[in-house]
Amino acid sequence: MASRIARYNGKFYDLQTSNKTFLQVAKDLQTLGIQNFYFMLEIYDYSLVNVDPYQCDDKGRCTLSKDQITRILSECMRNPWYFLREIARIPDQGGSPVRYKANRGNIAQAWCITKGLDSWLCLPRQQGKTMSALSMESWMYLFGTSNSQFIFINKSGPDAKENLNRLRQLIELLPEYMQCESLVSLDGTVTKGVKNATKIANPVNNNSVIIKAQATSHDKALSLARGLTAPVLHFDEPEFTNHIKTIISNSVATYMTASANAKRNGAMYGRIFTCTPNPSRNLGVKDGNIFKQNSVNCWDISCRQSAAIICYTVWYIYIRRNLNEKN
Repeated sequence: MASRIARYNGKFYDLQTSNKTFLQVAKDLQTLGIQNFYFMLEIYDYSLVNVDPYQCDDKGRCTLSKDQITRILSECMRNPWYFLREIARIPDQGGSPVRYKANRGNIAQAWCITKGLDSWLCLPRQQGKTMSALSMESWMYLFGTSNSQFIFINKSGPDAKENLNRLRQLIELLPEYMQCESLVSLDGTVTKGVKNATKIANPVNNNSVIIKAQATSHDKALSLARGLTAPVLHFDEPEFTNHIKTIISNSVATYMTASANAKRNGAMYGRIFTCTPNPSRNLGVKDGNIFKQNSVNCWDISCRQSAAIICYTVWYIYIRRNLNEKN
């Protein structure tokens, strides 16, 4: 145990997690000269390092003790890295669910989300950009915040519905004790969560996720933008979304109000962008310079490496000024 758990600056880190992708990212950051390269390995309750959160008998019944379940839930409440590293599962076509695969791009975006920083993750197709963001959002929805609304925006209504369905699938793959499908009051009243094609709602913490329809005209884009009054906005495939400049530019006021309220109340907030490269319509260059002024390549990663680009100056500033010192 002593060789597995390391303590730095009063925090504990799991240096032998079975999710080797996290160890690889830590190694990559160390190679790049980042002193705090191990931040995604953090663990609060190190008694959990040898506990399987999915432990069950041959009939699929959970065999964890109540104490173990309480410890796991407590760790998840405090630690998104533990959730992504040890808990999150992603559907694999034709096979069993697989673990979250960390790379420098999705870990950077997850870090930005924990700090309330807007982030842009651009990956080639089939590299897991959307599922990575949705995995982080599943933690936010279950543990990271309360009384909050998330809004999904996509290039089409069916695609937005598909992302909501993917989020539902991610939650359904979690251990049953984590899924928060209903709430039983002291008087025995049962409140069930909402699950449909356009909305899900958590009855325990009052979080909800809704989708917005496709904007087919400038006027509808303006209307959509005015309705983005939520502290968490996920724009998927913005480079392929019609009227995206109008939507983003005209949603600033409503988003800033919602995010300020969330920040004041200690809740999570942020705009999350995930996209596939579209050379014919690069938003940072062609479409109003929306992001160009605030864009950098995080850790000198290129799409040719099938890696990721996080486009946001604040991330760069934090890497240079803070990440070498603390989380």
